[in-house]
Amino acid sequence: MGVGSALAVGLMATPAQAAPTGCWTEKTTPSFGRGACNNLSGGGMWRLGIRCTDGDWKWSAWKRVTTPTSLRCDAGTIIGNPWIDTA
Repeated sequence: MGVGSALAVGLMATPAQAAPTGCWTEKTTPSFGRGACNNLSGGGMWRLGIRCTDGDWKWSAWKRVTTPTSLRCDAGTIIGNPWIDTA
């Protein structure tokens, strides 16, 4: 068995974490967005993101809780809608 095969077997043996589910976001005002993931039973983490009209992109810290978090554009307003990244 070559090194590549050994590495592939090792990676497959590591349990993968599932992404959080039941995630939601909302724009509460033109400059504020909030969101959360309601089901963390499979493991994983989530973070909230927004893009502002002044060119700024913002993300919350990675979270492993179901408590909602909020972000605000310091100048300008949110382009589109807030989103959730999962890991």
